[in-house]
Amino acid sequence: MPVSPKRLLIFLCLLLTFPQAHTLAQYNEMGIMLGSSNYKGELSPHLFNTDFLHFAGGGFYRHNWNRHWSWKLEVNYGRISGDDAKATTGFELDRNLSFYSDILEVSPQIEFNFFPYETGRADYTVSPYIFSGISLFHFNPKAELGGTVFDLQPLGTEGQGFNGKPFYKRTQFALVIGGGLKVSVSRSMGIGLEVGARRAYTDYLDDVSTTYPDMAQLLAARGAAAVLLSDRSYSRRDTSLAFSDFTGKQRGQEKNKDWYLFGGVTIYFRLSSILKDICRPFKFRRYH
Repeated sequence: MPVSPKRLLIFLCLLLTFPQAHTLAQYNEMGIMLGSSNYKGELSPHLFNTDFLHFAGGGFYRHNWNRHWSWKLEVNYGRISGDDAKATTGFELDRNLSFYSDILEVSPQIEFNFFPYETGRADYTVSPYIFSGISLFHFNPKAELGGTVFDLQPLGTEGQGFNGKPFYKRTQFALVIGGGLKVSVSRSMGIGLEVGARRAYTDYLDDVSTTYPDMAQLLAARGAAAVLLSDRSYSRRDTSLAFSDFTGKQRGQEKNKDWYLFGGVTIYFRLSSILKDICRPFKFRRYH
């Protein structure tokens, strides 16, 4: 027999009338994050480099097992970028590469509150916390050339796609670690401030990792745009594709994997409190 919405609402209200002791402070929350994203790699040496900050946002669902431990599922979106023009060393300035990429991630995490915390409880209102987990994310590095934006991965700028070198995958995993501070501001609402760094299991967030390929082979395989975006160094100022002998020379640092970061303000709501408000009309109803 189908369950009517009214019966379902009454059932949820009855569940919420059980004593809190039976729940062991378990409750669920949903919220949003508004902040910024950043990146560390060959084209930006520091994770907190303010030259490449971008707006980021996301949403999350959190289940609190008790006042210290919880698990959380986040979905975040932001942009990362880097540019050798902002570098301070001669090698990077001469290399003259740049990129940007949008990042979309799904990230399950475990959280630990250092102090007992429960949204809506006056005696457990604030706690610093740490979290860790994994991220499944998609990226797609791009660069502009002559007013046209190119996806860099299909161009094989380091020789991917020929001589047995595979293309890197644009969907990857990352290790997440971070921390923050959360504060309960009402019976059903909390706010927080958090920063989470992601260590990617790829060195190609910026399309830069190993060495320069053979430019003649790259031209034959991918065309002139691939050559011009692979070697943008100031040592080659001609426009006739007369190749400098850079084959096999350093372009990136393969052993140092790339990082990206999401951080900002979180606003979240305790779902059980919201349901209790919905159930309030039933609280004083008399049944005959």
